[in-house]
Amino acid sequence: MKNGKTHIHIQNSRSSVDVFVATRHQADDLLNRNPDLKEKLEITIGSSAVDPVDQWTKEDFDEYYGHMATADVLVGYSFPGKDIKKYAPNLRWIHFISSGVEHMAPFDWVPGGLQLVNNRGVHLPKSGESFAMFLYMLNSAMPRLYTAQRNRKWDRAFTSVIRGKKLVILGVGHQGGEMARMAKEMGLHVTGIHPTRKEHPYCDRMIANSQMKEAFADADFLAVAAPLTENTRGIIGMEQMGWLPERAGIINISRGPLIDEEALVKNLKEGKLSGAILDVFNEEPLPADSPLWDTPNLVITPHVSSDDVDNYMPLTLDLTIRNLRREMAGEPFENLVDTKKGF
Repeated sequence: MKNGKTHIHIQNSRSSVDVFVATRHQADDLLNRNPDLKEKLEITIGSSAVDPVDQWTKEDFDEYYGHMATADVLVGYSFPGKDIKKYAPNLRWIHFISSGVEHMAPFDWVPGGLQLVNNRGVHLPKSGESFAMFLYMLNSAMPRLYTAQRNRKWDRAFTSVIRGKKLVILGVGHQGGEMARMAKEMGLHVTGIHPTRKEHPYCDRMIANSQMKEAFADADFLAVAAPLTENTRGIIGMEQMGWLPERAGIINISRGPLIDEEALVKNLKEGKLSGAILDVFNEEPLPADSPLWDTPNLVITPHVSSDDVDNYMPLTLDLTIRNLRREMAGEPFENLVDTKKGF
């Protein structure tokens, strides 16, 4: 509590791009959209020089610890996990402004009673448009045509309509589910792969990971949308790519380490896949000497497909308030992180 009010502290990073930085104007707009809570909330905003805590300055730590001494809720991406119960005795939950939380794993720093929430779903309005665009691009052989343009080659790659083709989605959570929804609107046959889920409203069939080889055999497109855990790291490697027909294209919109980049480069160079679109990578920013830059039939987007520059932080803060209302009503949080699973 601060000044007798529930204290929400937002921790920004000055090294972040604007889309991930909450402003005082956005915080004030949030209070105006929730007039019944306006006099019950105290919202503070702090900022570190960079995300990695081991690079914070003394001033960064002093400011952060000062705010956290009274904070009930923390909204941010990176922060000191060590001794969090000591420096933030009132903290009840943390809202990560990202879908992935693997950067704070392992979660042995989380004390009993402290709950973690991630940002699943906030991306969907923007990412749905990007997913549809990526599917249409692969279907129209745009990676191949971009390669031809770069090489000053007149390569007339004729293609057919996308309706009736087959999409396999590895990981049918929020983002995978949104891709399935867009794909059904486009007339595709959608197979979802999930370790436990048996059905999905936008998938024609759901199968387990053990049936991956069967599903890949006649796929036109593979979309990788699984969370990054120790079990999913490198889940699409040389063997799995070999299960796909040569006409197939790959999209990765989740986490770079899910795909063996070296294997992808080899398959694209040898023409064993028709194309690929990557929005995420093993190392970001992608190093200038990465072989991916010169790989044929590959389109690279620099992790920008899902984040709405105008609405990302306002939607994030709306989710914070929805969860505050859930807490007040004794209801479970949206997007609660299972620290054992890592997502």
